[in-house]
Amino acid sequence: MVNKRDEDKATSDVQAPSQRAGDQYFRLMAEQVKDYALILLNVKGEIVSWNNGAERITRYLAHEILGRHFSLLHPKEEIRSGTPQRELSITDSMGSLELQGWRLRKDGSRLWAAITLNEFRDPDGGRAGYVLILHDNTERRASEEAMAKSRTMLERLFETAPDAIVVVDGGGVIRKVNQQAEVIFGYMREELVGQRIETLIPKRFHKRHRQHLRNYFGDPRARKMGIGLELYGRHKNGSEIPVDIMLNPIEAQESTWVFAVIRDITLQKQGEAKILELNLALRNQLEQLAATNRELESFSYSVSHDLRAPLRHIIGFVDLLNAKAGTGLDEKSRHYLDVIGSAAKKMGLLIDDLLAFSRMGRSEMMKGWVDLGLLVREIVADLQGDLQEREVQWDIAPLPVVLGDAAMLRQVLINLIGNAIKFTRSRATATIAIGSVERENEQEVYVRDNGVGFDEAYANKLFGLFQRLHANEEFEGTGVGLAIVQRIVLRHGGRVWAEGGLNTGACFWFSLPNKVD
Repeated sequence: MVNKRDEDKATSDVQAPSQRAGDQYFRLMAEQVKDYALILLNVKGEIVSWNNGAERITRYLAHEILGRHFSLLHPKEEIRSGTPQRELSITDSMGSLELQGWRLRKDGSRLWAAITLNEFRDPDGGRAGYVLILHDNTERRASEEAMAKSRTMLERLFETAPDAIVVVDGGGVIRKVNQQAEVIFGYMREELVGQRIETLIPKRFHKRHRQHLRNYFGDPRARKMGIGLELYGRHKNGSEIPVDIMLNPIEAQESTWVFAVIRDITLQKQGEAKILELNLALRNQLEQLAATNRELESFSYSVSHDLRAPLRHIIGFVDLLNAKAGTGLDEKSRHYLDVIGSAAKKMGLLIDDLLAFSRMGRSEMMKGWVDLGLLVREIVADLQGDLQEREVQWDIAPLPVVLGDAAMLRQVLINLIGNAIKFTRSRATATIAIGSVERENEQEVYVRDNGVGFDEAYANKLFGLFQRLHANEEFEGTGVGLAIVQRIVLRHGGRVWAEGGLNTGACFWFSLPNKVD
C-alpha cells in the first residue's frame, strides 16, 4: 500500500520545490474532470498522479497504481512489441501524441480509448514527465462499428437487390444506381450517375414525367408510381421495357431525394398476354362445345320423339296379329311376335330414359333447401307395394338437409335405391343401407346393398351412358340411370363414385357441397 509519504517521494522525481504549486493546481483540475483519466507520468513513464476519472475508467484505485509503469494499461501484445516506450519516444520528439487504441482495466477487460500524451517540462525547460489524458470510447466505437456494419449490409442489399434501384435528387438528376439497374437498362453506372432521369424514360413520356416529378416532390411519400397507368423504361439500345415503380422519399444533404425501385415486368406482361390468349381460345371452345351440346340434345330429343310413332305402330300391329290370328299361328310364329313386341317395348323404355337424360341437361335448376331424409322415406313408402313378395331390411340413418333442386335429387335417390332393389333380387333377404358422412366442405350420401355387386376394375364405366356390367337376361335396364345420377350431381357441384366387388354387394356414393353457388 502506497502512503502519502511514498506518493510525495514518487512525485519528487519530477517536481522541484518551485513546481509544487503548479502540481497542486494540476491535481485540483484533474479531480474536477471526471469523464477523463488525467494521469501524470515521470520521465520513466511511472504513474505519479491519478484522478477520480482514471479510477472510474480503469477501476484501479490510486494506491494500487501509483509508482507503477503506465504500460500496465497496455495489452500484452503491445508490451511485447515495445509500443509503450515508442509512444514516449514519439512524444519526446514531437511534444505530443494523439492516438486511439485498446487499453486494459483492472479486471483484464478491454476498453477502446482516445489518448493524448503531452510532454511535461519544468520552469527551466527541462523534461519533467508526461501528461496522459485518456477517454473511454468503447460504447462509441461499438456504435460506430454497428453503424458501419449496418451501412455495409445496406450497401450489399442495395447492390444485390433483384430489382433496379435508382436514387434521384430533387432536380431529377441520378445520384446512385445498383447493379440490377445496369442489367435492366444496359448502361454502366458511370454513364448514368449525374445524368437526368429522363435518360431511362422513352421520349414520348418526358414532358408528362417532369410534371409528375414536380408533383411528387410537392408531396413526397411512399407510393406506387403511375397507379392505373402502364409504365415503360428505355433501354440503352432504344427498346422499351414495361416496368412497375415504387417511390420512397429519403432525406439527404438537407434536401429530399427519391428512392425508386424499378421492376422489369416483361415476363409478367408476356404471361398475361398468353393467359388472355388461352382464355379467349378456351371461351371459343366452350362456346363451340355448348353449341354442340345444344345440337346433340336437340337431336336426341327430336330422334326420341320421332322414334315413338313407329314403335307404337310396331307394338300395335303385333297385338293385332296376336288377337286376329289367335291359335292359327304356329309356335315359332308366335315366338317371333313375342320377340318383336319385347324388343319394341325395350326400345320404348330406352327412348324414355334418353328423353329423361336429355331433360336433365336442359332443365333449369330450382334451388332450395331439400330434406334428403324426407325424400328417402317417401321413395321407400312408394316402393313397398312392389316389394310385398320380397324380404328387405332397411337401414336408414339420419340424412342432411341440403341446398339443391328437389325434383332432381329425388331422381338421384330413386335411381340409386331402385338399383339396390334390382340387384339384390337373388338374395333371400335384401339389406339396403342409406346414410351420409359430413365433411368439412360437403355432405357425402351413400346407398349400400348386399346384392351381386360388380368387378371394381370396371367401376369407372358405371356412370357412362349405356354402360352395363350385367346381361339383360340377368337384370333388365338401359344403362342410362347412373348416367342421369352423375349429370344431376355434377350440375349441383358434387361428384359420384362407387365401391364394391363381385357377389359382395355395392355402395354408390354422391356428394353435395355445403354451399351451392
